[in-house]
Amino acid sequence: MLELHELQVFLTAAETENFSEAGRILQISQPAVSAQIQTLENRLHTQLFDRAGRNIHLNEVGEALVPMVRNLLREAQRLEESITAYQGQLVGHLTIGCSTAAGKYVLPKIMARFRNHYPSVNMTCYVGAREHALERLCAGQVDLAVSSLRVPRSGVEYQHFSDDLLVLIAPLDHPWAKAASLCPEDLLAHPMVLRESGSGTCITLNRELAAFDMSIEMFQPCLTLWNTEAIVQAVVEGVAPGFVSYTAAEWALHAGLVAEVPVTGLRPVQRLYMARNTSFRTTEAQEAFWDFTFASENELLRQHIL
Repeated sequence: MLELHELQVFLTAAETENFSEAGRILQISQPAVSAQIQTLENRLHTQLFDRAGRNIHLNEVGEALVPMVRNLLREAQRLEESITAYQGQLVGHLTIGCSTAAGKYVLPKIMARFRNHYPSVNMTCYVGAREHALERLCAGQVDLAVSSLRVPRSGVEYQHFSDDLLVLIAPLDHPWAKAASLCPEDLLAHPMVLRESGSGTCITLNRELAAFDMSIEMFQPCLTLWNTEAIVQAVVEGVAPGFVSYTAAEWALHAGLVAEVPVTGLRPVQRLYMARNTSFRTTEAQEAFWDFTFASENELLRQHIL
């Protein structure tokens, strides 16, 4: 008979491909992880990892086992949570993937309020690239995801979550810092710090610039960064102006470290979406958080500067 604890150890080891890291996450020793994996392999009469010294890699059998184990553990978690819910208490562990700067500022407010209502639900938020957040969602590694784009994925349902205004900020000693306003064409006159091509920021800006027969590809890039907060810091350090999420730049604006530069006719608003994978049955905690997030009485929690 398979043991759920063994399967959890296997899944953690499979996701990290490192027995020591798996032990750190599970708070057990590396030898204990090795022993649990060895017991599971003996029980299944097959190896699940290829070993070369201290390096381990999932083999073909192990890779095939991962989605089945993940589903089995989700069902076990859902069973436990459902029984507890029938007893009048919501418990569980909710995981969320977040790929937007604004989401990182909005989500904590909602999570904190949710925890006030359901203190027995533990929550983890993974922050990273949009592709990683959606890949985790499709693989069942997170329960929900927040994204600035609705990327078509099988079984993934998106719901409008919030809106985020993109603003142009400039170093205090930059010529634009004292301008009452710029025309869109003025944006071509000076180098700028830009996000990477394909980011939600670039897509939103290009949508707005199209009305002026312009695109972000016409800008002069002096630095490209894959992180909104890094752009804010670069502007603070005087590198060049850049378009960023208002929520990410708010601290620097209030501290007087950068200047907000209005651009006539340009008000790029980035829509944010919360996503769930309908291919998996929802847990009690996931369903409660989704309903809580989109409840009318919590609308103000999702709003910030619009």
